[in-house]
Amino acid sequence: MTRKVLCPPTNKLNLFLTIFLVVLVMGLSSSQVKRQYSAEHTAKFFSPIKLTKPDTRYRLGSLNHSSDFIVASEGLLLENAPDLVPQGQAFGQTPDFEQHDRFWLYANIVNYSENSDWVLHIRNFDFQQFRVLIRGRDGQVVHTLRDADFLDSTDISTIGRAVNIELQKGESYLLVIELNAKFTTGYPYLALMGEHQYKLWNLQMDYTFKIMIGIILGFILLGFLCWLLMAEMTFFWGSLSSLLMLIYYIEFSCMPAILWQSTYEKATLFWLLVSSSLLSLLAFSASFLQIKRSSGIWNCAFVVAVLTTVSVAVASTMISFKESTFLYIFNSIFVWLLILSSGISKARNDGHYYTIYICGWPLLIMFILEITLVVDRPSNSIEEVNEHYEMIQVLYVQILHMLIQAIALILRIKALYMEKLKMEKLNHEKSRFIAQSSHDLSQPLYSMGIFLEHLNPHVHGVDGKMMFEQLKNTHHQLSESFHSIIDLCKLEYGGIIPELKSIQLTNLFSQLQNEMRILAEAKSIRLKFQPCSLQVLSDPILLERMLRNLITNAIKYTDEGKVVIGCRRQGKNVVIHVTDTGCGIDNEDLKRIFEIYQRSGRNSLDSSGSGIGLSIVKLISELLNHPVEIKSIPGSGSDFTICVPRLEHVSLKHEKETEPKEDLPVVALVFQDDDLKDTLSHCLQKWRCPVLTFTSVEDVCQSNAPLSILLCEYATLKNSSLSSDEASALAQEILAACTCDSDTNLPDNWITLSPTAPPAQLRALLNAAIRCRQG
Repeated sequence: MTRKVLCPPTNKLNLFLTIFLVVLVMGLSSSQVKRQYSAEHTAKFFSPIKLTKPDTRYRLGSLNHSSDFIVASEGLLLENAPDLVPQGQAFGQTPDFEQHDRFWLYANIVNYSENSDWVLHIRNFDFQQFRVLIRGRDGQVVHTLRDADFLDSTDISTIGRAVNIELQKGESYLLVIELNAKFTTGYPYLALMGEHQYKLWNLQMDYTFKIMIGIILGFILLGFLCWLLMAEMTFFWGSLSSLLMLIYYIEFSCMPAILWQSTYEKATLFWLLVSSSLLSLLAFSASFLQIKRSSGIWNCAFVVAVLTTVSVAVASTMISFKESTFLYIFNSIFVWLLILSSGISKARNDGHYYTIYICGWPLLIMFILEITLVVDRPSNSIEEVNEHYEMIQVLYVQILHMLIQAIALILRIKALYMEKLKMEKLNHEKSRFIAQSSHDLSQPLYSMGIFLEHLNPHVHGVDGKMMFEQLKNTHHQLSESFHSIIDLCKLEYGGIIPELKSIQLTNLFSQLQNEMRILAEAKSIRLKFQPCSLQVLSDPILLERMLRNLITNAIKYTDEGKVVIGCRRQGKNVVIHVTDTGCGIDNEDLKRIFEIYQRSGRNSLDSSGSGIGLSIVKLISELLNHPVEIKSIPGSGSDFTICVPRLEHVSLKHEKETEPKEDLPVVALVFQDDDLKDTLSHCLQKWRCPVLTFTSVEDVCQSNAPLSILLCEYATLKNSSLSSDEASALAQEILAACTCDSDTNLPDNWITLSPTAPPAQLRALLNAAIRCRQG
């Protein structure tokens, strides 16, 4: 393939970056080129190669020991090659297959070693047919290394193709090597070595290559797994781009010959692979850098890059191989510059993990350009070709690139997680404030209701009475919405602690029927409660609230027909159904029906209420562990179900656990926040747990009370006069816990609790103290 780097002529930054990359790439490529010399030179006289050690690799591609690559005479077979190098156009060690299809290389071999089993190896895979004529005193033999026939004497491996030849001790041989190709190839590295040396070398390269392939596939599989688990498209595009690049690298290696006996001809599928790789890299960069429509010029640049890549892919099917190569080189440079410049811009503005993201690209870009340039014919011939391992080295570079990008992704996820925690904390503080301020906030509404009752006798006239009724309705709706919001905040804050009791569903249904009948009669719909004699274990107030919200919601969205409430056994549980014949819920609305402030898309404009009734149902169900499900057919109605444990199937052990335990641990509370202290004290006392309050941690140390648990906030612990060792010793005597952020550095043996000390953590702390006492 002919691949030459073209620099965009306008943008100075792009021009500088392009020159920088090309200089570095050519610097890496210089290890393959030993000495430049004039193309007019033709080595007519060369010394024979003396084979003395079978563990040495003897280079045949050297003008000191071989001829130039000579254009093979048209119609003259290799078997009839003359003994002397024929006169003709010489190309040094870099045959130009764009001008001619077939070249010969002459070399003389003298075997001075004791070994007669030798291997002739060619490193490059770009040749369609590799043949060698070996002519000695006893005659001649021609070996053909075909991709299609897989002859016994041909070996195709990671490092190239090889053929076993027999060279007798003390004999001289003439080797004529024939190369055939239809497009530009890289440097043809030719070497002669002992059979044992070749097997050892081949084994080392094969293991190295396959291990690197396995590591890259492992990274790719892990990336796709992260995408499936987290639904984060950045993982998908990163894994896909890495997979396509790996296939691109393998395309230059032995795999095409081993797997499907390829002729190495770069056709439409090759250009499709290159275009797909570029597009996936653009998608990964845009996803990681969060390039969106609102990103302005960067969004336009990425769109232009995608359209350009697609256009080049289409154009490559209509033009020659050489022209396609130039187009793809230009397109690749444009894509790489866009990825680097957009990343640099993002890193300058935001820094953090974007800086690490940028560090993963330069080395990969240079090695990809290295592979591109290594198959391009040099402008000047070279005298000697050394072995090169770009196809193995680039795998190491890709692993390094993927590792750096993985680190950047991990830091990005961590940043997003910390932001999520921050938002949750702010939301929790908001809910806590509203829940704890409910009395102060509800007092004006309560006073307004009293004033309205006193105002009623003073309202006269039809219009005045009408406006007064509208004002009362508005006040009623406002009160309902306000109390719903307060309840929601209490549930989110954790201020509601369920008290599980035995509930007779018949009594619960009777109470709700009397309350909901008026609403149903106002809409002329039938409200029916099926008789039920079952008992369940739940919180009576919270379960009633769940059913009331569901029944109210069913009546609200039912214009005609009926609403039926019933229950049925399901194993150890009871499933309570609230079924209506209303408008139903669309499939799209079903996905978000329990979200706050969401209503059904049907008749939502005519529905009163705050839109958080079902959100409260969902939160209560999570608090009580009563799963709620919904089935609905648009236009036919909906069916809400609540799964509640049946009382007779609750084990005695569970019942005992729900009852307050005697001889519970004594808890010492040290809090400056009076609201949090009162909340925790109320929660512990509900569990009949003895609670003592102290003003400082030092007072706890001096107390003679039989304390089992110390619970304090970080501010009181930080302001105490206890040293770190003293605090650690205290935590060994009693169970010590502190409410603080998860990353706070506490003394040894101290337990970290969430800043709000939710009931679940308190219960776990009590259980731990009980186990310590029993142990």
